[in-house]
Amino acid sequence: MGDLIGVAGSVALPWLAGGCCMLALQRRAEQRDMILAAGYGYLLGALATSLAMRALDAIGVRWTMPLVAMQLVALAVVACSIARLRSLPPLRERWQVSRARIADLPPAQRLLFFACLALIAVRLFGLGLELAWRPLLPWDAWAQWATKSRVWYEYGKIAAFVDPATWLESGSGMQFVDAHPDYPATVPLLQVWTALCLGHWDESLINAPWLAILAALGLAFYAQLRRIGIGMAQAMLFTYLLLSMPFIDLHVAVAGYVDIFIAAAYGMAAMALWQWVRLRGRTDAFLAVLCALACIVIKKEGVVWALTLLPPVLVAINRRVGLGVVSLLGVAMLVYLLFGPSELRVLGYTLRTEFINVSRPMFEHFFEMDNWHLLWYLTLGVIALRWRAVFSAATAPMTVTMLGAFAFVFVVFFYSSAAFGVADETLVNRLPLHMVPALTFYLAFLWTQAPARTSGVQSAAPRQAVQ
Repeated sequence: MGDLIGVAGSVALPWLAGGCCMLALQRRAEQRDMILAAGYGYLLGALATSLAMRALDAIGVRWTMPLVAMQLVALAVVACSIARLRSLPPLRERWQVSRARIADLPPAQRLLFFACLALIAVRLFGLGLELAWRPLLPWDAWAQWATKSRVWYEYGKIAAFVDPATWLESGSGMQFVDAHPDYPATVPLLQVWTALCLGHWDESLINAPWLAILAALGLAFYAQLRRIGIGMAQAMLFTYLLLSMPFIDLHVAVAGYVDIFIAAAYGMAAMALWQWVRLRGRTDAFLAVLCALACIVIKKEGVVWALTLLPPVLVAINRRVGLGVVSLLGVAMLVYLLFGPSELRVLGYTLRTEFINVSRPMFEHFFEMDNWHLLWYLTLGVIALRWRAVFSAATAPMTVTMLGAFAFVFVVFFYSSAAFGVADETLVNRLPLHMVPALTFYLAFLWTQAPARTSGVQSAAPRQAVQ
């Protein structure tokens, strides 16, 4: 029972602090969306937790659960005072409104809504049991992620990790070695925070943040679908389709890799950016920036994922100029691949101008194996059916974002040292995972667009947000 309380507190406290920050960002009380706040709240709270632990480390104070918790509580109190939560409609009133909307659904849609909701709940519960029962298994966790959290928990501070040569030369007892000593500390700090709440190290329960980020992604995904005008039943169906993808669930059941965190951060950043394109709301712009920064502090590749969010901003401001700049970037990349230096070291990858054909394992994992259900077939089908809408005023920024994401994966897979990871099937699914939530939202948006409204001025008119 004590471990259960500790795990619940380790998740609930950052979630509460981040949720209050979300409500503070939504300045107008009538526009506040509790589901959206809950979805983005955990990611913001997780970032706040890591910053609180970094702050204690910076002033030389050993981590304890009360010291970190007091900072999160203080953040929640300040955010609540800014948000003026007294101006929120009572929760009972909101619950009655939600019940009325569900009751107004046709019987078939109401059945679909509750069926998908039940399947999601059962899946999350099952994944929670997997986390509790399964020891720490992934190779990367033992090689470079949990190594840091284990050491930092024991010493109560961020101890330096260095490469083997530096370690041998220094002879310091407070320097440690793992496969990637330069990897970001954000996710390992979340594991340390969980262990602090437990009061002891547990290599299974420290992975509770993996289940939390998946649940938060589902909430944010559903809320953003509702904001673009998709009905409750359809939005819940698309949310179930996202959360039931085998490879996404695998990264929670066999927790230890940080890819699910960057997938959630990039997906939330892209969805917030696309909402800003429609509504020009400052809250959406701020959320997009925060989530893009989260990508950077979660994993080194997050820098490139964040950069893919810049071209759609240009397209949103001026579609012709933006598309022209994107075309020039594409030409520049092609020129580099044809005439650039044979090798270039970037973010741990060695970029090469020599084409390496890894299309066979990609085809097998995307179209033959059951890693992604029918996602990639659906991608081809939806784009074929809605091709007229792909570069319309409403959809062009979204399309440019996804083109940048696909270009990143293409260059890494076919023109870098990572090709060996695709050939031996260790990387072929992990990098595409980062863009899957954003891609699923993009497909849902395209699929729900009526052909008559996919081109011309009508498609450029923003839909009203659905709370």
